[in-house]
Amino acid sequence: MKKVNTIIVGMGIAGICYAETLQQNKKSFFVIDNNKSGSSKIAAGIYNPTVLKRYNMSWNGKIFHKNALIFFKKIEYKYKKKIIFEHDILKAFSSFSDQNNWVVASQKKQLKEFLDSEIQTKKIKGLITEFGYGLVKKCGRVSTPNLINEFKKNLKDNYIKQDFDFKKLFYDHTKIVYNNIISQNIVFCEGYSIINNPFFKNLPVRGSKGEFLVVKIPNLNLDKIIKRSSIFIMPMENQFYWVGATYDNSDKKNRPTQLKKQWLIDRLESIIKEPYKIVDHKASIRPTTIDRRPITGSHPNYKNIYLLNGLGSRGILLAPTISSWLYSHIYESSPIPKEVDIKRFKDNNS
Repeated sequence: MKKVNTIIVGMGIAGICYAETLQQNKKSFFVIDNNKSGSSKIAAGIYNPTVLKRYNMSWNGKIFHKNALIFFKKIEYKYKKKIIFEHDILKAFSSFSDQNNWVVASQKKQLKEFLDSEIQTKKIKGLITEFGYGLVKKCGRVSTPNLINEFKKNLKDNYIKQDFDFKKLFYDHTKIVYNNIISQNIVFCEGYSIINNPFFKNLPVRGSKGEFLVVKIPNLNLDKIIKRSSIFIMPMENQFYWVGATYDNSDKKNRPTQLKKQWLIDRLESIIKEPYKIVDHKASIRPTTIDRRPITGSHPNYKNIYLLNGLGSRGILLAPTISSWLYSHIYESSPIPKEVDIKRFKDNNS
């Protein structure tokens, strides 16, 4: 029997961040992942603590932002692999009223650190804008493919690629046994697949489908992320750009659709005036909750069976802090903040 402190099911952003938290605290773990397409594997990985639709700070945004940067810089240093790419965001204004709202918001104490009060009026070659831009500072992206690939390479014998078979799981209040692995606890970090988990399938995890494009724009030279209306245009490498994403709460299939592809094309062409080529079009289901907050904690009847889920579209920003809260709860008996505690859904969790 292989003995570890924790079995982790799922190797997306949630699973990796919790595993790294365990490793930083010298705890052992074993990861089981089916390597199927989850939202983490194709996420943009943008970290931005503000909500640009309403010009306010996201929930706990400053704390999550600070913790995420510290966390991922440690991983970058450990793996000697570039995963953090710093990009300010240029928010394209839709009207003079939109400009005025920006200036007012930029004076708020909690936003001054991130929103530059000066309106950016300089034209950017290849972009269509009538009212200029607002600059969002201290933002960027974490390359989720680089993060997942480096993490997987360093797991060595502590990882197996397979579907999790609940029939092979033995559990009581003292231990967890799965195949030839014995552990003190198990943490499910399965993303939207949690709906098929017999322990947590009744939780109100309501997936939100996202579709995006990868396009090549040879004549566009951007080093900043552009935000206009409901999409981002994010620079990648070698003249490639990530364009997205859509939000659809009704379609739960991982397949990209022609309808959303055209929706993205229409919005892209309202922003850029340079020729481009679509090189990829993908879709995934984000794990979102009814109250738009993550979920973590233990099953009410099996105290050593846990989950970390519901990170939505802000997984890079949220996962490091939520992982530390879960770790402190398990190993130091610290209470989980009520906003993310699974207990808030006690009527759905059985």
